[in-house]
Amino acid sequence: MRPVIIGTAGHIDHGKSSLIRALTGTDPDRLAEEKERGMTIDIGFAFLNQDIAFIDVPGHEKFIKNMVTGASTIDTALLVVAADDGIMPQTREHFDILKLLDVRHGLIVITKIDLAEADWVDLVEEDIREMVRGSFLDKAAIFRVSAANGRGVEALKKYLLALPREKRRDAVSTEFFRLPVDRVFSVKGYGTVVTGTIVSGTVKVGDTLELMPSKKTVKVRGIQSHNVAVNTLSAGHRAAINIQGLESGAIERGHFLATPGAFTPGKILSVFVSLLSVGKTLKYNSPVRVHLGTGEYLARIRLIGRDVLSPNESGIAQLIFQQDVCAGFRDRFILRRYSPMRTIGGGVVLDVTARPLRKRDTAAAEFLKSRLSDSGADLIYKHIENSNRQLVHETELSRNFSMPVPEVRRYLKSLTEEKRIVAVNKYWIASGVYDNLQNDCCEYLQSYHRDNPISPGISKAALQNRLKIAPDLLDILLIDLAAVGRVKIKGDRVSLPEFQVRLTAEQQEFIETVERELRSAGFSPPALKEIFQKSRLPENEVQQLLSCLLDEGRIVQIDRDKFVHADIIRDGERQIRKFLSERKSATVSELKELLNTSRKWAIPLLNYYDKSGLTTRVGDLRELHQSD
Repeated sequence: MRPVIIGTAGHIDHGKSSLIRALTGTDPDRLAEEKERGMTIDIGFAFLNQDIAFIDVPGHEKFIKNMVTGASTIDTALLVVAADDGIMPQTREHFDILKLLDVRHGLIVITKIDLAEADWVDLVEEDIREMVRGSFLDKAAIFRVSAANGRGVEALKKYLLALPREKRRDAVSTEFFRLPVDRVFSVKGYGTVVTGTIVSGTVKVGDTLELMPSKKTVKVRGIQSHNVAVNTLSAGHRAAINIQGLESGAIERGHFLATPGAFTPGKILSVFVSLLSVGKTLKYNSPVRVHLGTGEYLARIRLIGRDVLSPNESGIAQLIFQQDVCAGFRDRFILRRYSPMRTIGGGVVLDVTARPLRKRDTAAAEFLKSRLSDSGADLIYKHIENSNRQLVHETELSRNFSMPVPEVRRYLKSLTEEKRIVAVNKYWIASGVYDNLQNDCCEYLQSYHRDNPISPGISKAALQNRLKIAPDLLDILLIDLAAVGRVKIKGDRVSLPEFQVRLTAEQQEFIETVERELRSAGFSPPALKEIFQKSRLPENEVQQLLSCLLDEGRIVQIDRDKFVHADIIRDGERQIRKFLSERKSATVSELKELLNTSRKWAIPLLNYYDKSGLTTRVGDLRELHQSD
């Protein structure tokens, strides 16, 4: 059974640590400074039994960041209010943080009842009920306790021992392992140890993990939970993991251990943010403090679709960090003002690999907002559809939604069967986008033929550039269009099936002249510049007519500006094959004499025959290719 992680919350000096000590016999204040000052500074830990762990948090406003660290992974909140003080500023701030982190279970403890009259405690309880009305603590149990004389402690303990059956935070639906680090230290003879609450997945001794956001690799040497050594541990447990591969100085609070390759660091997160009902407006590009997981980061918040966000309002925004951070899909975070440091709101991460958005990009904002409620196949389909003409790989989907690849594949299979997406090798595109792309391709070919009536078709490279798609997608697209007779593919050229080149008399005369001259010139043909000069046609028409001759196999291009008639090329091939069959090898000079050409033409000609597979260069000699 997954244990319950209970986190305290409440104002400074309201008896949170004393209460944990009375319940467990363990002092959660581990630092010497805490014991000297009688004040909790950092988070502390204690265990009621193997099923219940406590995270004790500081109440002082200066240590709110440590409070958030402790609260970020709890199942059940234990809101503490001292009977003699009642509700205080950090009571409200801690309560707000719990709500922003989406904690859904909790109870309330009124402490120090030995310091107040019963009537006064009744008034404190009424105030608390008023504060939590309509929240997850609306109908929560309230206990009155004195850690000093033990009154009410046993009744509270009995209630807590029943919590494992009902008060767990919903399990994270991912097989990826992740443990946000809340402490790191070194143990003599063992090395580096990190502690935290496992928020997803399973870890076992011997596993290789990745420290995020640095992406450094570590190996698990040992695992402890509730001070007991174990071989494996899963989500919901407190864990101390002994790792190999990094010194403790290379790790800090805010880092997390994870399945290698499952998460991507970056400086931008797209988020849904909600402000509390009190405070000032939040302006575009304001500096903020972001508490994410167990870390605190400085960032700028850029609202999408608006200039300001007022108290009690929500919206889509991007957080632009000063350093690389790493998050999972739908992770919760807390926002605090840069100065003065006050909690102002929180939110949910919606895009972990975000690109920068413009302030007025309302379409992107609406798309991101849909991720708050979408799940499974719908999440994946909308992401693929929104990628427009860019192919999407399963690993991209896995990282974007913190979802293991096998689960992604199941959704992809279902979407394919429903004909909502199309497979392109190992990539995916939305069916509607693919259909539109096919139509765009055919429409563009129509306009291309209209503007280029003597071109035999557009090259694949030019078509790919026009459609702005990946080469793999173009290949599949053309195969599908050709299969149903919508396009014709000949070599590197693409055309509509019904298209035919129609030449004017002047164009036909030019083609016949070029063929006649190239035949008569043999292996010393005129350069391209000379061909242009002999024609009165525009240069672009000459280029297109030469393309026609190339596509029909009537001439061969052996270099950038060198063309030879195909009959001459075939004749040269016969001569070289016969010559080398008798001589085994030949120099460039010997082959130049054989073909009756100049060295200027001999080198590109022989290079052409090498590429065509007729000959092979061996040092300064040419031999017939071995396959011949």
